[in-house]
Amino acid sequence: MILNENLRKLFIATLGFDEKFIIRSLIRNGLSNGDSILIFAPKGYLQDDKSSKAAEAIKEIVTKILPNVELRIEEYDLREDFAREIHRARSLIQNYESNEVIACLSGGMRALILGVISALMTLDGYRIVIEIEFENLENYLRIPLHTLKIPYNNRWLTILEHLESGKSIRAISKDVGLSAATISRIVNEMKSYKLVDEENQVTEDGFFYMKIYKKLFR
Repeated sequence: MILNENLRKLFIATLGFDEKFIIRSLIRNGLSNGDSILIFAPKGYLQDDKSSKAAEAIKEIVTKILPNVELRIEEYDLREDFAREIHRARSLIQNYESNEVIACLSGGMRALILGVISALMTLDGYRIVIEIEFENLENYLRIPLHTLKIPYNNRWLTILEHLESGKSIRAISKDVGLSAATISRIVNEMKSYKLVDEENQVTEDGFFYMKIYKKLFR
C-alpha cells in the first residue's frame, strides 16, 4: 500500500444534529483552494430541522472562509444493502483527485460512521486520518488509519527508533549491523508510506506506527 504523491485533500464528515464538530475539524485542518468537502448524512436526515440547520450552517461557513473549496452533501441509505452503500461511498471518494483524506467522524448515527469507516478501510494508496472529538470538546483523537494497514516489521521499528534519537544513516548502520546502503533502502521504503519525511525525520504517522507496534510486540 504505497502512498501516491501529494495531490489534494478530501475532507469527509458524518452529519448529525450539530455542526460544531465538523466546523472545528475544518478550521483545524486548514483546507486550501482545490480541496474538497464530502459530507455523508443518513437518507431523510436533511428533512429534519436540526440536521437541516446544521447542514446550512456548514454551507454558510464554508462559503465564507473556504469559497474555493467544493462542498457536497451525500445521503447514505442505511436501510438498503449495507455492502452496496459501502461500495457507493468508496466510489464517491475515489471520484476526487485526492490522496489525503481527513475524516471527521464525531457526529451522526453509529451505523453511518461504521459505513464510512468500512469504505475508508477498503481504500489503498491514500493517507487517511480519522478525527473524533470528545463530547465535551476538551480534546480529540487523531488516528492515521492507513498506518494500521502497514504490516509489522521489526527492522523498520528498530530503524525508526534510531531515527527518533537523531542518529544518521551511517550511525544506524553501525548499531544494527547492516550496510548503509541497506539502511538507506529501508528508509526510502518507509518514506513511501509516509513514516519518514524527506529529511529522515519520523513523521506523525511514523510515531503512531511505533507506538502501536511497540505495545503489541515488545
